[in-house]
Amino acid sequence: MIDGLANLDAVCSATASRTEGGWRALDLRAWDGIETRLLPDRGLDCFGAWYRGVPLAWVSAVGERGPLGGRLRDDDWLRGFGGGLVATCGLRNVGAPSEGHGLHGEISHQPARDVRVARWVDGEQVVVSASGVVAEVSALGHRLELERTWTTRTGEGRLELVDVTRNRGPQPEPAPLLYHVNLGAPLWSAGATLALDAGVTMPRDEDAIEPWDRALEPIPGARERVFEHEVVAGQDGWCAATVDSPATGLRLTLRWEAAGLPRFHQWVHPAPGIAVLGLEPANCSVLGRAADRAAGRLPVLEPGEERVTRLEVRVSPPG
Repeated sequence: MIDGLANLDAVCSATASRTEGGWRALDLRAWDGIETRLLPDRGLDCFGAWYRGVPLAWVSAVGERGPLGGRLRDDDWLRGFGGGLVATCGLRNVGAPSEGHGLHGEISHQPARDVRVARWVDGEQVVVSASGVVAEVSALGHRLELERTWTTRTGEGRLELVDVTRNRGPQPEPAPLLYHVNLGAPLWSAGATLALDAGVTMPRDEDAIEPWDRALEPIPGARERVFEHEVVAGQDGWCAATVDSPATGLRLTLRWEAAGLPRFHQWVHPAPGIAVLGLEPANCSVLGRAADRAAGRLPVLEPGEERVTRLEVRVSPPG
C-alpha cells in the first residue's frame, strides 16, 4: 500500500495552526490509527484524541484553552483544566497545594520550544512524531526541563509518549510527576468497566466509595472519588489499566513503565455534567510535596540528573 502513495500526506500528516485565542495547536492524523491534537502552549499536552472517529478524551466545561498567566496558586489550576487525553501535572508539585505551590503545579501552562515533527515509513506503517522542550525555571533558582516526544502511526491504535525530565540547575530539586489521563463519554459511560492488576487499593478519603471498576449512571450531588492502587507490573516492567466500552465497541489500555512511574491513582467523578474517569500514573502521591516529604517519598532530581518516563495508549476492538 505504501509503495502506491504519491504523498504520505494521504494517510499521515501533521498540521500546525493557531486558534482564535492565539495559542498553538498541532494536529497529528494517521489513517486507521489514533489521531491527536497537541497543544504546544500547554506543555505540549495531548488534548483531543480519536480512534476510528470515536473521541477518547474527556473534555470539561472549561474546554480547550490557552495557558493561564502568572503564578498559579491554590486551586487556580482548575480554571484552566479543560480535560483532554493527557494533562501533565508537576514538575514542582502534584496534588494538593503545598509549600507555596498550587494544585498540580505549572508545567501544563508552560510553552514548548523547539517543536518539531518527524515522519517515516516503518514496514507497512507510516509513523509521525512531534517533540519539544518545556521548561519550568527561574532566573536565580530552579531549572527543570521536560523533553517530550509523542508518536502515532497508521494501521494501529497506539499512541506513545516518552518524556525526559532533567535538572539543569545547581541544586537538588523536588520533581514530582503525574499524567492525568482523562476518559469520558461515549467511551466511559454506563456499562464501561475498568480492569487492573491491583494488589492493594487505598481510598484517599471518605468520599472515595466503591465501585471504582465500572462507570455509573450520573449521580446528582456526587463528589469526586480518588483511589491509589498498587498495580503489579508484568514481566516486561510495564503496568496496565484496561477500559472496555460497550457503548463504543472499543477497548482502551493505558500502559506505563513502572520504573519511572511506580505509583498509580484513579480519579472518578460521577456527577451529572462531569462523568469522568482519570487514570493517573505517577511517581508521587496526590497529597502535595509536603506530605511526600514527610513520608520520605518525595521524588528529587540531583543537579545534572535526568529521569525517563514512558506511557502509551492502545485502542482496539475488544477481544
